Amino acid sequence: MKATIRDAEILRAIRPLELVGYLRANGWHEEQPLERGAFWLKESKEQSYELLLPLDSNLGDFANRIAEVLQVLERAEQRSQLEIVEDLMMVSADVIRPRLPGTGSEGSLSLEQGTIVYEQARNLMLAAACAAIERRPLYAKRKPEQAMQYLRHARFGPPKEGSYIVTIISPVPPKLSSAQDLFEEESAFEPFERRTVRVLAEALEAIGSAVREAAVTGKIDPMKAAVERGVSANLCEAILGLDEGGGGKGVEFTFSWSPSRGIPSHTRSPIALTPDVMPILTETARVFRETATVDGSEVIGTVQKLEHQESERGKVTVVGTADGVPRAVVMELSGEDHVRAIHAYRERIPVKCVGELAREGKSWVLRNAREFALLREAVEEL
Repeated sequence: MKATIRDAEILRAIRPLELVGYLRANGWHEEQPLERGAFWLKESKEQSYELLLPLDSNLGDFANRIAEVLQVLERAEQRSQLEIVEDLMMVSADVIRPRLPGTGSEGSLSLEQGTIVYEQARNLMLAAACAAIERRPLYAKRKPEQAMQYLRHARFGPPKEGSYIVTIISPVPPKLSSAQDLFEEESAFEPFERRTVRVLAEALEAIGSAVREAAVTGKIDPMKAAVERGVSANLCEAILGLDEGGGGKGVEFTFSWSPSRGIPSHTRSPIALTPDVMPILTETARVFRETATVDGSEVIGTVQKLEHQESERGKVTVVGTADGVPRAVVMELSGEDHVRAIHAYRERIPVKCVGELAREGKSWVLRNAREFALLREAVEEL
């Protein structure tokens, strides 16, 4: 038995212009515009359907008119109104659904698992957003503002039934075509939100093929080549976290693309990453972290060694953390930064700076060190 939606709040929550986008994407066309609505028509070989679409949500009978629209769509699509409304709520969004088969048929997570899963789902989307800006094997702890802004707009939806399925909703503006589109690449004017999700889909697919080649050859080269498709240590670690939080039985990713922009080419769904993939991702993340040069890395610690204390330039060794990982880091400072480092060394004041973290032999170095600051002074200023 198909459910009929009568809840006025649910009906009033449906946005007219998103409903327009849904109809257009599903083969309907506007037949007759009216002052506060329009007749829409869908024709097929078997039957024609017509509905009256209200375009003003302030109409007194708006909920009743939407209920009538859902009744027509139910007949035309031969599926429940609940399913239709769910799609309507997502018409202006791409949706990513990581499925965790290790959680069992009851589809629930412990509080501890849930903390891990949702944190790693966030990290997954953050890694994809960083890759949409620039492809790197590793991203620093301090992420680009555009990537952080994306996280503030994307959101979690209610989980799906069955083995635990996380719902990640990535709002995306509708595509408005022009004659120029015929001569441009598909992604030339792609909004950042769509680019982020597309890069994620491409990176996950690249992982599937690269890990097989890495397993056969015993070399890291296929994983390094996959960096150009969005693979990074951050992405690998997010997938590993999802797998751990979900019970260690792998992760399956399903993508639903906003009908208002269409399905991007060269992407597939679902993409399953099985448990035997995870050890290769673990090693990939380790190698990337040990070998990649990472700009924007933040070093916090104390100055343990100085060279050329009496000159305006010299090497400084800071022992503490680099992007949260315990490290001893060597950097070259000059001018006022070198003077501050000498003062910090003598007074045992913690310092902080930013630069390009890289491995040179057995040592970690911070190239192009900048934003050098004494933390005690920063606290006093506050």
